[in-house]
Amino acid sequence: MNIKLSLDKEWQMQSSEKISKHGETISTIDFDPEDWYKVEIPTTVINGLLQNKKIEDPYYRLNLKSLAGYKKEVTTQNFESHYKPDDSPYRSSWWFRKEFKLENSIDINNKQFWLHFKGINYSANIWLNGQRIAGNDYVIGAYRQYNFNITHLIKQESTNVLALEIFSPNPDDLSISFVDWCPLPPDDDMGIWQPITLYSTGPVAMEYPFVRSKLNIETLTEADLIISVKLKNNLKEEIQAILEGKVEEIRFRKEIILKPNEMKKIEFPYTRINNPRVWWPYHLGLPELYKLDLQVKINNEVSDSVEIIFGIRDIKSTINEHGSRIFTINGHDILIYGAAWTPDMMLRQSKDKDAIDVAFVKNLNLNSIRIEGKLATDHFWNLCDKEGILVLAGWCCCSFWEKWKNWKKGDIRIAEESLKSQILRLRNHPSFIAWFYGSDFPPPESVEKVYLKVLEETYIGLPAISNASSRPSDLMGETGVKMTGPYTYVPPIYWYSQERRGAADGFNTETGPDVCIPPFESLQLMLPEGYKHVGSDVWNYHTGLGAFNNTKIIEEAIEKRYGKTMDLEDFANTAQVLAYECWRAMYEAHASNFPKATGVIGWMMCSPWPSLIWQLYDYYLNPNGAFFGSKKACEPIHIQYSYYDASVILINKTLQKRQNLTAIIKILNMDLKEKFCQSINNIIIDRYSKKELFSIPKINGLSKVYFLILTLEEDSTIISRNFYWLSLRNDIFEEKDKWFYTPLKEHADMRALRNLPKSEIKKSINIEESEQLYEISIDLENTSDAIAFFLRVFLIGEKTEKIITPVYLNDNCISLLPSERRKIDGFIPKKSVTENVLVKVQGWNC
Repeated sequence: MNIKLSLDKEWQMQSSEKISKHGETISTIDFDPEDWYKVEIPTTVINGLLQNKKIEDPYYRLNLKSLAGYKKEVTTQNFESHYKPDDSPYRSSWWFRKEFKLENSIDINNKQFWLHFKGINYSANIWLNGQRIAGNDYVIGAYRQYNFNITHLIKQESTNVLALEIFSPNPDDLSISFVDWCPLPPDDDMGIWQPITLYSTGPVAMEYPFVRSKLNIETLTEADLIISVKLKNNLKEEIQAILEGKVEEIRFRKEIILKPNEMKKIEFPYTRINNPRVWWPYHLGLPELYKLDLQVKINNEVSDSVEIIFGIRDIKSTINEHGSRIFTINGHDILIYGAAWTPDMMLRQSKDKDAIDVAFVKNLNLNSIRIEGKLATDHFWNLCDKEGILVLAGWCCCSFWEKWKNWKKGDIRIAEESLKSQILRLRNHPSFIAWFYGSDFPPPESVEKVYLKVLEETYIGLPAISNASSRPSDLMGETGVKMTGPYTYVPPIYWYSQERRGAADGFNTETGPDVCIPPFESLQLMLPEGYKHVGSDVWNYHTGLGAFNNTKIIEEAIEKRYGKTMDLEDFANTAQVLAYECWRAMYEAHASNFPKATGVIGWMMCSPWPSLIWQLYDYYLNPNGAFFGSKKACEPIHIQYSYYDASVILINKTLQKRQNLTAIIKILNMDLKEKFCQSINNIIIDRYSKKELFSIPKINGLSKVYFLILTLEEDSTIISRNFYWLSLRNDIFEEKDKWFYTPLKEHADMRALRNLPKSEIKKSINIEESEQLYEISIDLENTSDAIAFFLRVFLIGEKTEKIITPVYLNDNCISLLPSERRKIDGFIPKKSVTENVLVKVQGWNC
């Protein structure tokens, strides 16, 4: 029987500066790792020191700046682009060491033993039981994976010792970058950042199993599976073997002859499945999954086996008649509406955090995420498969990955092997729908040829895009995408203004109006006493780099649009309102312009550390106003307003036709006097389509700020409700765009909202316990004669008064008219709750 063991526990770590011995000694049981730090992998060196409480939390205050080796000169450029200071403790290599035993019950006869490394940053010498099994001239590249046969070195009768001497990346290495999103720890994230596995096989081992499907997209009633795997004969003699496979009730087999030490690719080219359960993005259907079981047998004994989870789906990407890249899933053109995901700045991994991130994608109503450079855990990808989330992945921008003219001898091989490793790792995931082999720029022809060759050899049919901008490449030509920004504040009308660079057309691979300030209760956790004000040293340090190292543009927008704020809490609350309307408009404008607009990736979804920019939920897992504005805009059935021409549009992002719908359009002045009301009955909307319902006429006598309420009903049940606050004064742009936003000559005037009379809210919460969740229902009632504007609900612990996260609500940041009641439903994972739960309501005027 074969084994598969995770080697993640009970490691030790130490700097080579404090060790006089070499690898042949360190990797033996005779070596005493006295005063080494105990760690668990995956981990970076800095994270290992944090685990051992040898450094202050680098995420809090300005602690990161005080760490030994911090690159103090970096202010406007990426940290990984700078060399470490001469006195940096991370210029030297660091050792990671683990002792492990094979259980006596394991039969090692006729077994082959293997070590599988999924990610080392950046290069390493690897030793086992006194022998070097690989050197840092071969083990080099953060994204490469390695399999080493250690059969000749493994011991059963005594303890085995595995030791890695790891070297950190330099600025001229193809390393991991966080660009201008955040700083970087002074070790440049050196360490073991992905798992290590020990496993065994018989004489014949399997590598790189792959299931690719050819779906009949006309009928969806049949699919052919193309199943392939590589077999490796690890003996110096010919072997006769049988390869067997099973997908549910379908079985197949093939007799194989392998020459001594031969590696051979075996393929079952056409395995037919009738009436397949098709994998869909969750808005369009069920993300159905299948399991493939493969076994290779010798003399009826299993030599190796593997289980692959896959989905049957068809994905294509073309450039449509508008010049926009469009994705087609199972024969249906779709709009990509997603956001950019990032891992933790120290590359820390957590299955709980993976689950939270994927759950937030669905709670946001997004259908996709983009991963730039930091390619997530296997668990994360499995969750995307299970939940029906589309993933666009690729290399990172603005780092040595795009400095092709400066690549050293051997870098092209590292890039080639890195791409091969990642495509082989990811290709069985149905959620994986595209690869950007460049980011801000297309690679030169010599590099592009290498990348395209790898993609052709590893995953025929995967949409491959030369870069995330509109720059054409030598071999693939036009991309059909753009990367025009903006990356900081622009008002809602921006997305509808076709003369603007980032307007809602084409496929924008990264864009957003920012205004992603965390809610006040998160700022309380993030900012220490003495720094709890906008623009403090800690405040600015927790923004970004370069043009994004402060929030001055956001501050100006808040003051000129909503008026001067009184304090930090007022500033944070106003930021939520501004963020909601800006992010909602971005996604709504793209939906209304489909298929001229085919995709939008919001910049960003989450943050790698406590941050004030580019996030829909903060480091403490607390959603902000941008989150709920985005969630509203991306409803599967959605009624929306166009800032450009005052039209009311109905969006259907599902594959079901809807009929007998009723739309109600109301306009109220600030004193709540009704200025306009229109009902539209018997509405029919085809599947995955849009429908212009009505153009609001010019209305006299409106107040400076007025309210628009759009309601969509089905059988007297509200299925979409959208609340807008609008200004009689228009936003007027400067003539020219800056590269990351467009300045304004004049701002719309929402300051009258500060004069709203006080409102009162009655609230209650009902909690029901299920196996893994607390299901919650929050009732809100406006008991006053005034509008209750922008009510944000969050939950706290009864005793500690600490915010409870994550919480997944079906709506938030709502406004209630007098006597109006609303129920907000949601759930909390049980792990999040350690005490009784209270509802808090933070309202603009209550």
